[in-house]
Amino acid sequence: MEITLTLLILIIAIILFATEWLPMDLVSLMVLLAVALTGLVSPEEAFSGFSNPAVITVAAMFILGAGISHTGAISTLGEHLIRMTGHSQPLMVASIMGTVAFFSAFINNIGATAVLLPVVISMARKSKLPASKLLIPLAFGSLLGGVCTMIGTPPNILINSLLREYTGQGFRIFDFTPLGLVLLACGISYMALFGHKLLPVRKSGTLTEAYQVKEYITEVEILDNSPLLGKTISQSMLESDLNMKVRALQRNHRKYPRPKRNRKLRAGDILFLEGDPQGILKVRKGKGLSVVPERDNPLPGSSEREIVVVEASLNSTSDLVGKTLRQERFAENHGLTVLAIWRSGAPVVRKVDHVILRFGDVLLLQGPEEKVRHLAKGHGFLVLGGVDPVPYRPRLAPIAMATIAGVILLSVSGMAPIAISATLGALVMVQTRCLTIKEAYDSIDWPIILLIAGTLPLGHAMENSGAAKLLADMIIGGVGSLGPWATLCAVFLITFCLTEVMSHAAAAVLVAPIAYNTAIEMAVSPRPFFMAVAVAASMCFMTPISHQSNALVMGPGGYKFFDYTKVGAPLNLLVWVIATLLIPLLFPF
Repeated sequence: MEITLTLLILIIAIILFATEWLPMDLVSLMVLLAVALTGLVSPEEAFSGFSNPAVITVAAMFILGAGISHTGAISTLGEHLIRMTGHSQPLMVASIMGTVAFFSAFINNIGATAVLLPVVISMARKSKLPASKLLIPLAFGSLLGGVCTMIGTPPNILINSLLREYTGQGFRIFDFTPLGLVLLACGISYMALFGHKLLPVRKSGTLTEAYQVKEYITEVEILDNSPLLGKTISQSMLESDLNMKVRALQRNHRKYPRPKRNRKLRAGDILFLEGDPQGILKVRKGKGLSVVPERDNPLPGSSEREIVVVEASLNSTSDLVGKTLRQERFAENHGLTVLAIWRSGAPVVRKVDHVILRFGDVLLLQGPEEKVRHLAKGHGFLVLGGVDPVPYRPRLAPIAMATIAGVILLSVSGMAPIAISATLGALVMVQTRCLTIKEAYDSIDWPIILLIAGTLPLGHAMENSGAAKLLADMIIGGVGSLGPWATLCAVFLITFCLTEVMSHAAAAVLVAPIAYNTAIEMAVSPRPFFMAVAVAASMCFMTPISHQSNALVMGPGGYKFFDYTKVGAPLNLLVWVIATLLIPLLFPF
């Protein structure tokens, strides 16, 4: 009965994680309560995840990464490293992946991707390449770099903690490095020689150099004095002069998607126009037209010369994620107007104030340049063009870099466990003013923390109920006769299939007890199996939802869902083969 109940909770959790019907942190808390209320774990075990050293370490690593990025250390050094390659696309791809991988080995993958994103977009613009040719390599490089050290990504930290819990011995900080470097070299070679040819071109010929996103949709109202009154959509200047397509018409609170071209325009009609940012700027100056977002949120006290129009992508830590602009009173609080929104490879055809924002959305912003600069400082936005990035505290960059080095030294020397040394490093970052206490709190990806703490009890439930042993027996029954190497291949495959549709941290937590029981049943060392789970959990190249680094570049690159599958599937296959061949050699059975 307990096994059936545990497997039922596991299946429901996987479905909820994969479909994203509910936020992942909410799902993880539901899982925690489910295993506690059903008696599968004790109350102490249910909440043990919040005191787990892995959770503390992950939170501390978020703060350490923020300290590095807030001092401008990554963007300055990263820009120099990337620009050394000239304008050859294969060399640029290799340089970008190598640079972001170096930083991702020591700080959070998402943070490294976020800091280098504007640098890569600027590089693409100056090289006259579409950003879509460089941003997926940026995301993939961060994932490959994360497996090069134990602190590079949450699954590594988690797996180390779980291995220590099961066996009393964990991995050292650089035990991941030999395997990680081989996988990184293979990944860079694949993308530089072959993969970059599969990357899409997502740049329209009508776009200016300053913008990399394809097209947006904005709302325009027909005024009483408009020269368009009485004209049909086909007779209007919108398509011929402004190169804007009418995607929808709203009249008397009723919306008509894709209206007929012979429909006559009336005063008060609201048109949803699709076009590039330059077209939207022309509409602003058109007679008899009013851009609705600009009208509803006027910018007082600003001359036309002070106004800039830029793109900004929502970070994972933004307070706006899950909320609407109206709820947050965005225009009042930030002095900026959101003209349009781009999401998942397409413009959003809705009133911008009513759209529930998601991580990775790209907003077309209009307002004074100083307001844009202010928004870019600690408000969860990445400004993608139009305003030069300004490092926060460049004089403190050496202190931030020394702090990271100190954390690594303490851990490698055995003077302190990684949870203690990382927490000490986070404290140093705040005490030396590399970042403020508020910035430290804001830098922590709290949904990830709740996700890990909430799913760890499910791992205990799988172990306590015997569900993990049952699933391990099924794996052994399927491929066990072929030996531990084949079984390792199966565990690796199961992990990275899960991580494509759910959080990589959750996938690592759920597969770890199965991997342990598989190793014990086969009377071999669990170390290679835990290493396989850690690496497979981070090798999520095939979908934009499998990792936040992938989602972060989706909007700025104008990617569609299956762009990742087309480029990432061969890389996933390559990593699977190479990792499963090397792991038993580096970590014998």
